[in-house]
Amino acid sequence: MINIKRINSLIEPYLRENGIFIVETEVNKGNHIRVYIDSLDGVTIEECAKVNRIIESGLDRETEDFDLEVSSPGLDAPLKIYPQYIKNVGRDVEIIRTDGIKVTGKLTGTDKQGISVEVRYNRSGKTLKTENNTIRNEFISFSDIKTARLLINF
Repeated sequence: MINIKRINSLIEPYLRENGIFIVETEVNKGNHIRVYIDSLDGVTIEECAKVNRIIESGLDRETEDFDLEVSSPGLDAPLKIYPQYIKNVGRDVEIIRTDGIKVTGKLTGTDKQGISVEVRYNRSGKTLKTENNTIRNEFISFSDIKTARLLINF
């Protein structure tokens, strides 16, 4: 099976030089490789194609055949690494904490320890999306986040 560390080492110089970061690299059965990349400004199809070519040239199909997919994670994918939180400050998020509690609000900041979320509460303490509520800024440490997703507002 193809090694994730090997794949990442092939592309890290190009990514670092271009302000791009690896969100996740997966190698599934049958050597199906998926590499998710992003940057603070987003990534282009051309950048994904370049990363694809770098991986293709660094692996030997004669030794081990593989399928390869390089893309950005997409809007519906969970936030997994610190730079993704930085990129999405100011956007609405849904956090599921490790204790099972769901927190919905605006991501207002982040640091290496966690995130700040502006949450709206009604009088009974339930979170709501309406305007006439109490607003409270909550800090959630990364160790307390089970999943974090962007909320898409139309």
